[in-house]
Amino acid sequence: MNLWPPFAKKRRSKRVEKDRISKLPDALIIQILSLLPTKDAFTTSILSKRWQYLWSSVDNLFIQCEDKSQRGNFISFVDYALDNSTCSKIKKFHLDFTHLSKYESQLEFVDDELLFPISRWLSTAVKKNVENVVLLSDSYNYESIDLPDTIYKCSTLITLDLTCCTFKEEFSIDWKFLKTLKLNDIKLNDDIIVNILSGCPALEILEFSKFYGLRHLEINSSNLKRLKFEDYLSYYDDSDDPSLDIIAPNIQHLEISEDMYDLKCRLVNVSSMVSAKLNFRMSCTSIAQGASSVTCPDEHQVIRKLIQDYLQKLSNATELTIGTWYTEVLMQFEEISLPELKCKCLTLDLRITKFYFYGAAILLKATPHVETLNITMTTTLMDLRRCAFELGYLAKEHDIHFLSSFGFPYLKNVKVFSSSKMCLKGNIEWDNDDLLKLSEFILKNATVLEKFTIISKRKTCKICSMKCASRYSLRLAEKLVGCSRSSTTCVIICQEGAFRV
Repeated sequence: MNLWPPFAKKRRSKRVEKDRISKLPDALIIQILSLLPTKDAFTTSILSKRWQYLWSSVDNLFIQCEDKSQRGNFISFVDYALDNSTCSKIKKFHLDFTHLSKYESQLEFVDDELLFPISRWLSTAVKKNVENVVLLSDSYNYESIDLPDTIYKCSTLITLDLTCCTFKEEFSIDWKFLKTLKLNDIKLNDDIIVNILSGCPALEILEFSKFYGLRHLEINSSNLKRLKFEDYLSYYDDSDDPSLDIIAPNIQHLEISEDMYDLKCRLVNVSSMVSAKLNFRMSCTSIAQGASSVTCPDEHQVIRKLIQDYLQKLSNATELTIGTWYTEVLMQFEEISLPELKCKCLTLDLRITKFYFYGAAILLKATPHVETLNITMTTTLMDLRRCAFELGYLAKEHDIHFLSSFGFPYLKNVKVFSSSKMCLKGNIEWDNDDLLKLSEFILKNATVLEKFTIISKRKTCKICSMKCASRYSLRLAEKLVGCSRSSTTCVIICQEGAFRV
C-alpha cells in the first residue's frame, strides 16, 4: 500500500512529459496554430487557461462555410474571430463562403451600415493591414459580391485572389505593393483592367479564370512577367465575333488553358516571351453559337491562321507546353510551312486518342533545337463538341513519308508520363496506338538521344482494380525495345513513381 502514491506520482509525471507541445514558447505555438483552419485553432482554447487566448494572436485566418445549414453559425464565428483578433497585422485572410448565398444573408444578417457582412469583414482585415486575401464566393442568382471601398485603398496587399466579386464602375486603386492578382468568375471590361493595372505598379502575376467581357489587354509594366487565361465563359458573352487582343511586350510567361470556346486570343506583341503553355481548346461558331455548318471551313481557316500566328509570335520562347487540341489543328498543316521554333524544352500534354500523332510530328519538325521532350498522357473521353468539318480532317489518312526527312540533332532526354483519369485496361493491347507511333518516330530520328524514360503512377485503378497505367507503360517499353533507333547510346527506362517536368 505504501508503494501506491509514488507509483501514481511517477505515472502522472510521465503523462505530463508527453505533453511537450505545452512547453514550447507562445510564439512557436501561435505559429503552429497559424497552419490550422481558424475554427480548429479556436477549439484549442478549451485545453487550459494558457491556451485560452493563444488562437487570437494567429495572423493567418482560414475560415470556411462548409454547409448551407450553418450560415448563422458561420457568420457569427467570423464576426467573433475578427473582433477578438489581437494581431497587429493579418498576413493571410482566406474566406470561403461558397455555400453562403448573398440573398439569404441579406435577409437574416443585415448590418445597419453594410448590406453584406463580407464588406464588414474585409474592412476589418484592411484595418489590420492585411497582406494576402483569398475571397471564394459563388454567384447566387447571377449576383456577385460588391467589393467595399476600403479594399480599393488597401496599400498593404501583396496577393489578392477574388472569385465572384464586382468592381465598381468608377474606382481608384492603391495596391502599390500587390504582386499577384487572380480574378475568377468576374465580369470584366477594358476600363476595369486599365484601372487595376494603373493602381498596381509592382504587379508580377496576373491570372484570369472563368472570365468574359475583356476585349483588349495592354500591359506595359516591366514588372508584370506572368499572364494566365483559363476557361472563357462564352454563355455570358453576346458578341458575334469575340476576340481578345493581347499586347504585353514584357511578359515572359504565358498560359492559355482549358476551354476558350470561340474566343480568339490574338498575341499582338509578346516579344519577350520565355515560356508558354497552350493547353486550350476552341470551337467553331457552328458548335459554340449554333450557326450553320456551311461556315465551318471559313471558321477553321481563321483558327489555322491563329495557331500559325501563335507559333510565329512564340518562335523565340525556350520552353513550350502544347495540348492535344493544338496538335489536332496542326494536322491541317501538312503543306503549310511553320516558323522554326527555338524551343529547347517541349512538353506535349496529350490525351490518349488516335488523333494527335501526325500533328505532334509536324510540331516536332518545327522544333529542331529541342533538347528535352516531356510527354504527359491522360485518358479522357473524346470531346463530343466537334463539327463535321473537324471530324472530317481528323479521320483523314495522312501521308507520313515526309516524317523520315528530318531529325532531332540535339534531343537528349525524353520522358513519358502516363497519368490516367480513366481505366487504361482497354488500351493495353492496342496495336494502333498514337503514343507508340510517336515514340517510334522519336527513337528513329533522335541521333544523340541518351534516355527515353517511361513513368507511370503507382496507384491501383479503381475501375479495373489493377495497376493498368503501369501495365500500359510496361507494354509500351517492351514494344520500343525492339524498334530501330538512330542513337547507339540510348537506353529505355520504365519505372513507377512521380513525374515532374
